[in-house]
Amino acid sequence: MNIFACPTCEQDVQWDMNLLQKLEDRWVMACEKCGDQFFSVSEEEKEMILAGIRLTEAYVPDIIHAYHSEDVKNLPSRVGFGEIKKSN
Repeated sequence: MNIFACPTCEQDVQWDMNLLQKLEDRWVMACEKCGDQFFSVSEEEKEMILAGIRLTEAYVPDIIHAYHSEDVKNLPSRVGFGEIKKSN
């Protein structure tokens, strides 16, 4: 779940596909404070987004969990680069 500001009233809004509501032939998300619709998709677009979320959850590794499960205490916290040479 992501949080961003409503473009109309600048209220913090939680963005979650589960909060979409059916309005005629569109799926919309409205601000809880002002009621302005800030997100609208068709049924097909909604299904494509959900399919993308499922694929991401299934095949993209959880980098944060993997990082915490590794022994990273002895790894440097900074990355440095040597001198960059100009080539002709």
